Amino acid sequence: MSKDRFDSFDEEVRDLVLDFERTVLKGGMQFFDVDELEMIIDYYFEVNDLEPLEAAVSFAEYLYPDSTEVKIRRAHVAIARQQYKSALNQLLALHDKEPDNTDLAYSLGVVYSAMDRPDDAVDQFLVASSDGWQVGRIYGNIAEEYVKKDDLKTAIDYYKLALDKNDHDPATLYNYVDTCEQYHVCEDGCSQLEHYVERNPYSRDGWHCLGLLYIDLGLLEKAIDAFEYAIAINKNSPETYAELAYAYELSGDIGRAATTLLQMADIDESRQDAYRRIGQMYQRYGNAEASNIYFSKVLADRPDDAASMAGMAVNYLLLDDMPMAVSTVRKAERQAPGDPDVLSALAKVYDAKDDWQKAGEYYERLIAGEKYTEQHCREYTDFLFRHKNYDLMIDFAEESLEAFPADPFYSTYLAAAYFYTNRYNRARKVLPDVLSVELARLCPQIMEHPLLGPLVPGIDTQMQ
Repeated sequence: MSKDRFDSFDEEVRDLVLDFERTVLKGGMQFFDVDELEMIIDYYFEVNDLEPLEAAVSFAEYLYPDSTEVKIRRAHVAIARQQYKSALNQLLALHDKEPDNTDLAYSLGVVYSAMDRPDDAVDQFLVASSDGWQVGRIYGNIAEEYVKKDDLKTAIDYYKLALDKNDHDPATLYNYVDTCEQYHVCEDGCSQLEHYVERNPYSRDGWHCLGLLYIDLGLLEKAIDAFEYAIAINKNSPETYAELAYAYELSGDIGRAATTLLQMADIDESRQDAYRRIGQMYQRYGNAEASNIYFSKVLADRPDDAASMAGMAVNYLLLDDMPMAVSTVRKAERQAPGDPDVLSALAKVYDAKDDWQKAGEYYERLIAGEKYTEQHCREYTDFLFRHKNYDLMIDFAEESLEAFPADPFYSTYLAAAYFYTNRYNRARKVLPDVLSVELARLCPQIMEHPLLGPLVPGIDTQMQ
């Protein structure tokens, strides 16, 4: 299903842009007042179409050479082209003449932000907020600058102000959720977003973001309800189907998760992503045959999909078909040698071939990149532990525990590795946070230790 490029714009913008394209872009002439040209220029900014944007700004400069708003948009073109110093010089020249212009202050905030000067950006955004125009959006910008400064508390305060002042800015919602997750204040975030959806009951993004925070808090039934509300508002929202399926999977309802992903597959542009997700889910539960069926569906439409090839290679390992695993993963490597799923699959294949050094090299390449996931961190931790590379595992798991402090997986592996390397004091500190059943599998000796054993949470309690 093709999407109209004007779906997110009102009819006036559509008519103006089409008139501009039928006349000026074809070498003709038509009069537009300055406000109309600003709307045309802003449309091209929104859709990031730089060629007609340049034409629109040049035409506006021709008709209105003294307009400050047109000059500001010329600076915005420089920002779009990452010519930040040029943009800053243009804006500062205007600022000398109009120091109280709030539009100019906002633009200076934007360019200072792009130049990674958050203090200067905040100063300008605060000036821009003084007239009360689009103050919600501006507060969202200020919050993002405080994130850059690692002042997450102040960032969250400004996100709350932004949500109170601007009910229709998806970027603020998603940035707020990300910051709540980083600062570990998801409960407070839920409360804020619950009030938000009360005020905006038809906000698809509001319900979606609330569902994300419910998942973080383990409130799966509430997360499922929130995502279903979001889908009821907009059935053409693949990311919400994906999150709803994830919530069902976390709750143990694999059938509903698969059904939800099949609904996602009904959205044409999301079909391959949905099939890949189903394949990955079945793989996590050890159903290699069903998993490969869905990876094959992806490859039927997209034969160069390296992630699906990598998934099939891992399935062949589960099916004890080493020749197919090797040939498939090598094909995936030729297709996308740096893809994190491909590197993970290569590590698993070489590990299964008892070439532990080669497997370790692929894991190191994976972790050295920027696109690895927490699942990849878990895989590498387990790999290092199984091959008794305890010192390296401890260093890596300690770093991972800082990144994912609520995850008992790393505490459990660390407790076992500390024990095997006679670091009993360190083991004692993490034992209250371990998964007892898993620790008993990794290190049964610790359960019998007279001093450490009593510190392990009871298996019955842990299983509850």
